[in-house]
Amino acid sequence: MTFFSYATLDRQAPLREQADQLQQRLHSPHSRILIWYQGKLIARETLAPFFSFDELMELKVYLGEPLFLGEQAQTSYFAYQLNQWHSAFAGIEPVGLRKYSAQIDDDLLSLLFYAQGLVNWHHNHPYCSNCGSLARISQAGHARLCENAECGATHYPKIDPAVIFSIVNNTGPESKILLGRKAMWDAHRYSVIAGFVEPGETLEDAVRREAYEETGLKLQRVDYVASQPWPFPDSLMLGFESETTEHEINLLDQELEAAAWFGADEIETKLQQGLFKMPTAISISWKLIDRWFSQQKGYSVKSLEP
Repeated sequence: MTFFSYATLDRQAPLREQADQLQQRLHSPHSRILIWYQGKLIARETLAPFFSFDELMELKVYLGEPLFLGEQAQTSYFAYQLNQWHSAFAGIEPVGLRKYSAQIDDDLLSLLFYAQGLVNWHHNHPYCSNCGSLARISQAGHARLCENAECGATHYPKIDPAVIFSIVNNTGPESKILLGRKAMWDAHRYSVIAGFVEPGETLEDAVRREAYEETGLKLQRVDYVASQPWPFPDSLMLGFESETTEHEINLLDQELEAAAWFGADEIETKLQQGLFKMPTAISISWKLIDRWFSQQKGYSVKSLEP
């Protein structure tokens, strides 16, 4: 099963070492460039969030090391991070991807998640982790190369795997799903359980460990569902469904402010009353809750949300 259509772009990996061809594609009228500043996207309200190379030259915005993302329908896509604000973008408020994503389709979302992940990695890893020297961008943005000739290590983007999963109990008169909330979230916001995978741990074991640490529940079944890149800043979310026969919740590690069992009817009623909020609709957490809800009710929670 897949929740997201993230495979429409041809990443064209063989081109990453061909500087001349990449320059031709960058300068082409068919190229499209995404601009990021301090982790946010520069997007004009009335246009798609792309600039052409000629447009940037007219604005006197000069690109140092664009990151090559790939091609689609004979259009080449690049991303670039501004190190300093440019007057050409006066009047444009950079927007966070979580907010911007509410108004775009999955194809564009996948491209922006991809670009955000690369931009984040380069911003957070300017130095060689082997010797501490500066590392320059290489392979069209898909690696960094240590500038110390005695080291010369090549580093590749780091991704942190995290499990995210629903916990369901089917032993009562109705199926119930366990949802939790953190103290920092806005009122009535709930989500499924998530946590990072630890060294030497299978994904299924990570689900069982996180379930017990955060809720005190032992799981009888763990099934993989789907995955989602989550560049905030560099995670890969691995989605699971799980089942338990236990009912008592014990917040052992205190990461959650609260957790509770919810039936589908209760979620529907509280959504209509404004007393329940789902995770953001672009997230796999929303998809996991909706997947269970749809199985119970025969329709999506999407029709109930404001």
